[in-house]
Amino acid sequence: MKNTTYISLPEVVRQQAELLIDAGVYSNMSEFIREAVRRYVQEQKISPVDLAIELYKREKVSLGKAAAVAGLTYDEMLDVLFLHGVEPKTGPVSSSQAQRELETAKRLL
Repeated sequence: MKNTTYISLPEVVRQQAELLIDAGVYSNMSEFIREAVRRYVQEQKISPVDLAIELYKREKVSLGKAAAVAGLTYDEMLDVLFLHGVEPKTGPVSSSQAQRELETAKRLL
């Protein structure tokens, strides 16, 4: 799946990028930006496990998705959450959330 994101670059950065493109280091601006973002993400100091815990705590991912981000099994992720003092959420907390989960499950089946 291809996503498109539009960004604004400061003029100085854009000019430096264009110099690299003109020199043949990158074939176009998209390639330059993709490489810059890739390198930035790789240099982050947060481990996959810590990232998964934080995403889970902020309710951005499910327990299963957190396990996948961390590179762990579901049960291993449960253990990690307990070790970090994060109580796993079990089931919907409201009837409206339960209804949304049911509708999502029906759509997926």
